[in-house]
Amino acid sequence: MDRLVHPNLKDVSLAAALHALADPVRLDIIARLVDCPSLNAGASCAQATPKSTISNHLNVLRAAGLVETKVEGRERINRLRCVDFDARFPGLLASVLANKG
Repeated sequence: MDRLVHPNLKDVSLAAALHALADPVRLDIIARLVDCPSLNAGASCAQATPKSTISNHLNVLRAAGLVETKVEGRERINRLRCVDFDARFPGLLASVLANKG
């Protein structure tokens, strides 16, 4: 099984955070995690999204420090690192989600 990397948020650049938040699919994943604090990968995206695409988007979100993934049995459960991310980039996530349109 591959190792999941969760960066220390002090090592995440603003550019990486903005890149992760710039994609509509990733924003949808973030919005779903705001509504439901923990989701498996399949529930993180619209049903028509291929698993490989979901995995890639979750990797980008994880690398930007937005998502934490834990392995529980055969599932990977994702949760938003809202408090940690907001401490690193105050107000950024709330502002992006408020203007998601």
